[in-house]
Amino acid sequence: MHAFTRRTPLSLIGVVAFACLVASACSGRASGELRGRGAQQKGFEGLYRIRKDGKTGFIDRAGKVVIPPQSDLKVPDYGTYPVFTEGLAQIEVETDEPGPGTFSNKKKIGFIDTTGKVVIEPRILQGAYDFSEGVAAVSLNYHYGFIDKTGRVVIPIEWQSARSFAEGLAAVGRDAQFGFIDKAGKAVIPLQFDGAQSFSEGLAAVIVNRGKVFIDKTGRVVLEPQVDDAQSFSEGMALISVNGKRGFIDKTGQVVIQPIYAVAQDFSDGMALVRVDGKVGYIDKTGAVVIKPQYELAFDFSEGLAPVKIGDSWGYIDKTGRVVIEPRFYSAYEFRGGLASVTTSEGDGYIDKAGKYIWPPSK
Repeated sequence: MHAFTRRTPLSLIGVVAFACLVASACSGRASGELRGRGAQQKGFEGLYRIRKDGKTGFIDRAGKVVIPPQSDLKVPDYGTYPVFTEGLAQIEVETDEPGPGTFSNKKKIGFIDTTGKVVIEPRILQGAYDFSEGVAAVSLNYHYGFIDKTGRVVIPIEWQSARSFAEGLAAVGRDAQFGFIDKAGKAVIPLQFDGAQSFSEGLAAVIVNRGKVFIDKTGRVVLEPQVDDAQSFSEGMALISVNGKRGFIDKTGQVVIQPIYAVAQDFSDGMALVRVDGKVGYIDKTGAVVIKPQYELAFDFSEGLAPVKIGDSWGYIDKTGRVVIEPRFYSAYEFRGGLASVTTSEGDGYIDKAGKYIWPPSK
């Protein structure tokens, strides 16, 4: 289990099986025809990870080094964007002890604060999520529990699967049944579902008798869309799949954008990525095509701009489709806090919305 990245590969939509969380990371850099969030973004905390001379550190929005690059600060490489959530970031220390059923050694996982101080000493763990609502899910011996910001186990490591807390509840599973617990570890929605996603905008998508429905925080089924698949709500809309095509429903369960797309992505910044005839474009919440599908690859809109691949390079467009930062990067990612991570032959750097480097590319 790994921490959620801030960019996840777009895949054909589906209620994510908890087996994915147990067996491997559902994170990493995006790949394929379309790239984007795919999951809710976590709050941005104003620190950006950098690499210089093979060492890891952090800068602020102005490009000032806050935590100097150091070789013993190993931050899990789950994406280019900041890894601080709720003031803490994971660090890893590899041990000499072989890991179970893997080609790598066991690792110790701890957390640092925004000054670089170790506040939770590294300990043997299989993995950990970022902190969410004051606690972090951790795994040991293929079971999951939660620690607080002192490192104390506050919910026993006894679940076969778990998601981070969202809106006061965490999805957990045991013996192929899933439900939700509160911060005291009490199962407030009993284990009864065949699968579950985290709560988002007051609702959670769950699997009941192979069908996708939405429940409220009492566990009551409030939406039963007649669909093959459904994602969590994002900006008031939920991505659905019907007969292999993607569309959207609103929070009444009404289909507001007909399922006509082979591939689509959650709404972000008022726009959703869609693919038509192998090309990527954007629609608004009425379903109107705002930016004609024309790109091979793209990310979601964030802070008014979206990274797109034009030819062999990446640049940025605004919501009219106008190129505002010329394509000149090997890769480019969404803006967070006014900066975006980009990659050139010289390494990874950060630019502002004018395309000016705040931190020049480095490795």
